[in-house]
Amino acid sequence: MHALTLPLPSGDTWTRADYEALPEDLPVRVSLIHGELVVNLRPRPIHQRIARRLATCIEDASPDAWQVDTDVDVLLDDDETEAVEIAPDIVVYSAEHDVYERPIPADLVALVVEVVSPSTKRKDRRTHPALYAEAQIRHYWRVETDQTAPAFAIYTYELDDATGGYVATGVHHDRLTATVPFDLDIELKAVRER
Repeated sequence: MHALTLPLPSGDTWTRADYEALPEDLPVRVSLIHGELVVNLRPRPIHQRIARRLATCIEDASPDAWQVDTDVDVLLDDDETEAVEIAPDIVVYSAEHDVYERPIPADLVALVVEVVSPSTKRKDRRTHPALYAEAQIRHYWRVETDQTAPAFAIYTYELDDATGGYVATGVHHDRLTATVPFDLDIELKAVRER
């Protein structure tokens, strides 16, 4: 096993410039949250399979004005010393954004999706949704895949302009039908089963 050596930040905290200078081929996933570098293990194969399949279903339904990608950096707050840049499992964002450029500005993002893993429950259920709402990303979905849970489910949320937080818009077990951010009708059996 090889040791992972990351460069040190230029000051007491990580800046956007420090974060952007990290190599793209790190063997771990990293996020920048308010000047702290957060390191996560790579997800399990089932996590990646569900994210890939769901992203494909969303992409197949998306109009030309939107593009869909997995595990790409989204800039939620561009304050140099308190920046927030994380990579949701699935991102639906404006086709106006150049796919050769990173990160994707939050104001171009219509939907972010997180697939919950045992090690990411707290982040995917609490921390990340609060950050997405603060960045005014209109739609958030949380995919629950825990084997101990009663059933596979996708929880959908929309930003409430009055409170600035997300409000639940549905829980989907077998089929996800939605009209926002665009018309979607997804048979979830194809997403969750082999």
